[in-house]
Amino acid sequence: MKTMKSSGPFLLLLLLLSLSSTASVLGSVVQRDYSYISNHYTWQDAQSYCRNSTSYTDLATIFMQSDADSINVGPYHAWISLHKLNNTFWIWSNKYGMNVNFGQNQYRWGVNEPCNENCAIVYYPNQKFYARSCDGYYFFFCIEYTSFTTYKYTFIPQSKSWSDAQQYCQSKRYRDLATFIYNTDLYSTVHEQDFPVWTGLHKEGGTWRWSTGLSQYRNWAQSEPGNGDCVSISSTSKQMATQNCSARFPFVCFADNLVLVKENKTWEEALEHCRALSSTSQPNVRYELVSVQPGEDQDYVMNRVMEADTDEVWAGLRFLAGEWLWVNGASMLYSDLPLCPTVVQHCGALSKNNTGSVETKDCSEKRNFLCYSTY
Repeated sequence: MKTMKSSGPFLLLLLLLSLSSTASVLGSVVQRDYSYISNHYTWQDAQSYCRNSTSYTDLATIFMQSDADSINVGPYHAWISLHKLNNTFWIWSNKYGMNVNFGQNQYRWGVNEPCNENCAIVYYPNQKFYARSCDGYYFFFCIEYTSFTTYKYTFIPQSKSWSDAQQYCQSKRYRDLATFIYNTDLYSTVHEQDFPVWTGLHKEGGTWRWSTGLSQYRNWAQSEPGNGDCVSISSTSKQMATQNCSARFPFVCFADNLVLVKENKTWEEALEHCRALSSTSQPNVRYELVSVQPGEDQDYVMNRVMEADTDEVWAGLRFLAGEWLWVNGASMLYSDLPLCPTVVQHCGALSKNNTGSVETKDCSEKRNFLCYSTY
């Protein structure tokens, strides 16, 4: 990323020309993306995965209830008792000596399965079987026999290897890893389940902090927070619970299109800096000083403003040709801006005091600023 040398009045001329040809039809420019990753990682490994990805910023930070509600968590993998006997034949097996050849049920495999592994999981939502390394970590289903002919299934939202999952199931009498001989059992059992998913909230120095960003959002389940130092959300209720950080769960990565620049620049320098930014992984991406709309858009942006090193942060608001304009041509929805601002206060900033609007400031003052990316 680089910045260009300030062009002063010439920049303003270009700005006016660009605004004159841009229709004020843009709404919110803020984009937030929560992505569910079904791999089972420890909290720290999940954090590293998100941070090292070119698509995400960090483990998920939840700022408001609508963010939690927007997180789509549903698919899961779960161990079943199906495994390969002597590296050759797939069988269902349990501690009662019930070994059932799987040959007649080949159609239950997913596409291009079974691969060259020795244990099997069932995948929701397609209810197909997939071969996996027995050392992998997944949730699992147990089967419990209440009589010789009756039984019930239980989903266990703990992450274990195949052998550990089998041992867990067998630790109680008449119970084992699940066997699905009949389609009716499979379809009635492998449906939406409730399980924990890592978020970026964790305890650091005795204080709850998000992996990135500042947020006061908490939606603790009953009797929480407990003794764990890392926090998951429920896949269904989205309530939060503490967990041991070494436990393995799926997780949610997060990214937005905002870039907080913690360099002090004048408004014009900030505008140039944003427009000079580039992305090596996404060459078609352009950057602009951020515009803001009242409501949830501004509420979210203000969370990013609170991370700044200055009390105010430049936004893309400028008084030109007798009116207030967003430099990207976005719709102007704030009605409380001064009709005749003083000569120097022709630029807009967002304040940590959050007045509910955009404040007018001297364009020559230097402060942090917010850019956003767009295609």
